[in-house]
Amino acid sequence: MTNFDFEKIESIIGYKFKNKELLRQCFTHTSYANEHKEKNNELLEFFGDAIIQFVVTEYLCEKHLGDEGKLTTKRAKIVSREPLLNSVNKLGLDNYILLGRGQEKNFTQKEKLFSSLYEALVAGIYNDGGLSQVKKFIKRTIIKDFEKSEKQASLGDNNVKNFIQEYVQGNKLGVIKYQTIQQTGPAHCPEFVVAILLNNQELARAKGSSKKVAGATAARKALKILKQEGKKH
Repeated sequence: MTNFDFEKIESIIGYKFKNKELLRQCFTHTSYANEHKEKNNELLEFFGDAIIQFVVTEYLCEKHLGDEGKLTTKRAKIVSREPLLNSVNKLGLDNYILLGRGQEKNFTQKEKLFSSLYEALVAGIYNDGGLSQVKKFIKRTIIKDFEKSEKQASLGDNNVKNFIQEYVQGNKLGVIKYQTIQQTGPAHCPEFVVAILLNNQELARAKGSSKKVAGATAARKALKILKQEGKKH
């Protein structure tokens, strides 16, 4: 059996497999399996995709992060190939995938190989340790990355509000205020309409899943209007 660093991989993923052969199978590409008469990870990839979809869907519903359409968009953002690939690369798991001699030379296929590795590993953890263990792994990786990107986007919302405030003050245009015009939808999935006012005159309004999001969107619209008006004078 080819040297395969089980302990190193387990330390990276934060889970110790009871079935070591299953862990190895997670990393075994079809090309390697055919050359060495081992089990490949194709079925694990297929199963892992469904598990990821379930865990991420449950997470989004528990967090009440929007209506059905928004949740579908967010789920696609979390489970698409890019975040899976990023997670594999960030953890360094791409260094352990077992490829056949011919496949090792085919770099054009590696993006798909490495994102599929994440799916296979998810199924392996589920089969070996159950749902609670695989939830921990998914939440430590792609969900954590998603939360980080959402936080950064939120900081961007704060920045645009600060920027328009500075723009108005710097050009001595008056006083900026935000006003909630409307709130609709159920308590677990509300939608807000927020207007931004300059000297009590509405500049722009926008919808959002929270007052903060709606206000930031309205601020972006208003800032664009103010800059266009400034160019005319």
